[in-house]
Amino acid sequence: MFNLRRSQFVQVFNNSPDETAYFRMLLNRENITSAAVMIQPSLISYSFNSLPQPALLDVASISADRILLLDAYFSIVIFHGMTIAQWRNMGYQSQPEHQ
Repeated sequence: MFNLRRSQFVQVFNNSPDETAYFRMLLNRENITSAAVMIQPSLISYSFNSLPQPALLDVASISADRILLLDAYFSIVIFHGMTIAQWRNMGYQSQPEHQ
């Protein structure tokens, strides 16, 4: 991480000098864990059949009965599989027996 922080990690193509300086400043201010998440986002898979577990950043991780949470440090993306989305639309999460 030490070498990465001193390298030309921040993308300069298609960025203004201000954006480049901003991202370099963010990278230098964060601890190792946060900097690693900036470099490689983490994808966590939630399912009814298993405990939460890391998933590969691949299309193979998508399934109808899974919720995928992508933590890219600057943003969080949540994907609901088709079955989970249908349950959410029917309001199962609001029923006391499904808490």
